Amino acid sequence: MNYPICEIFDSIQGEGSWLGIPCTFIRFAGCNLRCSWCDTKESWSDGIFMTEDEILKQIHYPYIILTGGEPTLYEITSLCKKIHQMDRFNQKLQIAIETNGTNAVFKGNEGVDWIVCSPKPSVNYEINCQPNELKYVVDRDFTLDVIPLKWLGNIPIWLQPNNADFDYSVKKCYDLTMSHPNLRLGVQLHRIYHLK
Repeated sequence: MNYPICEIFDSIQGEGSWLGIPCTFIRFAGCNLRCSWCDTKESWSDGIFMTEDEILKQIHYPYIILTGGEPTLYEITSLCKKIHQMDRFNQKLQIAIETNGTNAVFKGNEGVDWIVCSPKPSVNYEINCQPNELKYVVDRDFTLDVIPLKWLGNIPIWLQPNNADFDYSVKKCYDLTMSHPNLRLGVQLHRIYHLK
C-alpha cells in the first residue's frame, strides 16, 4: 500500500503525555480541515507517495507518531500492523496518532496504541474516537464549553497556546488552566529548544 507522506523525521515529542521522548514522526499529507492558525500548512500539499516498506526503513525509534495533516484520511491499519511486527528494537513499539477526531481510529495490536485528539472548535463535529488525551489550541474564540464533559477528569486535557497570537494565548491558557483543576497548560518543547 502507498501513502502520501510530507516528511519522516526523528525528534523529541514536544507536546502532551509523551513530552521529551525521542520519536520517529511520520507526517501524512492532506487534511480535511483548514484551520487558519495551523502550524503545519505544508501538510495540506499532496506529499510524495511511499510504500509501507519505504516508511518502515525510516523508523529509528520505538516510539512512532503518525501525524499530519490528518492521518486518518488513509487506511493505516496495515502500516500499523507492520510497524508492530518490526523487531529491530529490544522493546515493544508504541504508535501514537495525532488526529483532529473527525474519523474513527482503530486501537489495539493492529492499530495505534495512543490517541492524541486535537478537536477544532471552529468546526462543529462530534469527536469520532476514544482519545487517551485531548489537545486544544486556544485562540481568542476558545471557551471551555467545547470540551466534552465525559472526558474532564478522566484523561489529560491540554490547552495549547496559539502561535499566531502567542502572548494573548499563553495568558488565556494560563487563566483557564488555573480556573479548572482538570486542565493542563500545554507547551511546545521543540519550539523552545528550536528543534524540528
